[in-house]
Amino acid sequence: MFIRYIIMFICGILLYAGVNAQTEPVEVVRSDDRIVIGGEVYYIHVVKPGQTLYSISRVYNVPQKELMLENPTLYVTDLQAGQALKIPFRPEPEEVVDDDPGGDYILHAIEPGQTLFFLSRNYDVGVDEIKKHNPGIDGDNLQINQVVRIPSKRVFITREGFPTRDDRYIHHKVERGETINSISRLYDVPARDIRRSNEKLMWGLNYGEYIRIPKYTVDEEEEPPADPDVLADELPGDPWQPDLYDPEIVTDAACISFEYEEYGRPYRVSLLLPLYLERNWPVELPDTVDIEEVAELYPEHVLSVDELYHGTIPFLEFYEGARLAVDSLVCAGLSVVLNVYDTERSTETVREILKDREFRQSDLVIGPVYPENMRIVSEWARDNRVNIVSPLISRREFISDNPYLFQVTPSSASVFEQASIFISNFPSSNFVLIHKDDPWEKVLIEDFKSSIFRHFSYNSEFENLVFKEVIYNDATVNIEQSLVTEGNNIIIVPSTDQAFVSNILMRLNILTRNYDITIFGMNEWQRFSNIEVEYLHNMEFHFASPSYIDYDDPHVRRFLALFRDKYKTEPLHYGFHGYDIMFYFLQAMKRYGPDFRDCLPVMRTDLLQADYLFRRTGHGSGLENNGISIVRYGKDMNIERLGLNARTP
Repeated sequence: MFIRYIIMFICGILLYAGVNAQTEPVEVVRSDDRIVIGGEVYYIHVVKPGQTLYSISRVYNVPQKELMLENPTLYVTDLQAGQALKIPFRPEPEEVVDDDPGGDYILHAIEPGQTLFFLSRNYDVGVDEIKKHNPGIDGDNLQINQVVRIPSKRVFITREGFPTRDDRYIHHKVERGETINSISRLYDVPARDIRRSNEKLMWGLNYGEYIRIPKYTVDEEEEPPADPDVLADELPGDPWQPDLYDPEIVTDAACISFEYEEYGRPYRVSLLLPLYLERNWPVELPDTVDIEEVAELYPEHVLSVDELYHGTIPFLEFYEGARLAVDSLVCAGLSVVLNVYDTERSTETVREILKDREFRQSDLVIGPVYPENMRIVSEWARDNRVNIVSPLISRREFISDNPYLFQVTPSSASVFEQASIFISNFPSSNFVLIHKDDPWEKVLIEDFKSSIFRHFSYNSEFENLVFKEVIYNDATVNIEQSLVTEGNNIIIVPSTDQAFVSNILMRLNILTRNYDITIFGMNEWQRFSNIEVEYLHNMEFHFASPSYIDYDDPHVRRFLALFRDKYKTEPLHYGFHGYDIMFYFLQAMKRYGPDFRDCLPVMRTDLLQADYLFRRTGHGSGLENNGISIVRYGKDMNIERLGLNARTP
């Protein structure tokens, strides 16, 4: 049996860690858990038996006196095993030591999720050049807090990749000892506005980096945004989101004055899907053909719709949904030329499609669906300034350098962000994170924890937070020890392992007899075949999801009737998805023209299973859908969507 708790009563309140007293010295390891309190970044260090204030101060590079000031209980009682210390973030000593005095470098400490490719783009320095100045570096195994030397001359010229023509910001180079608050006072700009303009500041300042300082006068700061009634529901309340949807952009004349009736030509849309047509020929045969002869000559080909190649079915349904969207908008006066291309799963086929004269006239490209093909088409779309939609891929790497690309499926980071916002609304609950310490899920778990702690820190009751972490790698682990009888227990299980989740839910459901339990999990659980739905309702299962189909919605009912009538079959997820994507982007082009990208913040349209909310992930990047809802399984056996970017139960 192996069980580990991290029970955090933040700001020095005692914690129970389930360990026995020891007297021998214990090595101090710098914690990976960091949170933000009052605009400053702190580590949370759980004291182990044998550790001293001196040994802790050495590892974290923080004087003992400062540790005591941040944790006033140390003035009253001695250091206790299991105590949680709030430790100001400081670079490790080796981070500020340059072993090559002749070089001219910025020393970058690696943070979770960062790669050499990220550093290359962030500092505008080639990956090979970074490797050249860091002999022996393993780009596939970068460690958190590992120091990487970046040639600073290149950084100074490019201002860390910030657009040099951007006159809305002052670019400030961080000096030793500076804090966000001191920089705020220096420029007389609120610290919150500085954070909103620099997403990376969630983990604090790094010496030598450049950050954006917004330029505005007092009058400009107090001027209300244009059309507040329209924008109020579009702009999220998350203080960490950069202000990428500037009112000056969304009220641009192109978004207001475009008249489709005066455009003068149809929109050309290319749909790239792996339909595998060659594997499905012939689906229909003339009456004069001998069926037995065809079956003998072409045994690998289907002879009826019921025998379609399995890889064709979901994408055929996607096309069928998309075609219904086109038909409905054509009836409403939109002129569309829709070209459908079968990509199979072949890069050669995709490259041939790019040479097609009709394709090269596209106003909008939807697809492909596989990463290897999307990479090829995305580069073409970026070079030719053609809007392209990625319908299924959830990896941000494709939108990082293509401002014309729209990622419909949110990344896991965006889903975790929304889940964390919702969870942080209940700081007085007993939080229990359960996972199996799987190396494959380690990054996922750490990202989720970091997001949760960050959003907890915005809450005024954060100092009373109780957060426990249970490693469940054996059926004998006693989960009940982590629960409380007074108050609600919010159990967080960020896993997509069906067997693991099924085991956890079965055990937790038994405990609902004596404990108030709410479980927060993953969207994928809905498709697990071995989970009792009753368990999900008993524990009011919550999850964050970019899509949810309400079969009582009149729009959904009408779509189902049309789909059944036209295709004589029942649509599943792909049919709804195809309809929503095609309808949304054709509506955008009808309202705002082919250059609709900057108009999406004011775009509102009724969709079947989603509420799209597209944001740029950075300056010069594409847009990612952040329209994520919280879905709840109620104890009354109903399932409801709590709304887009929900913050309350």
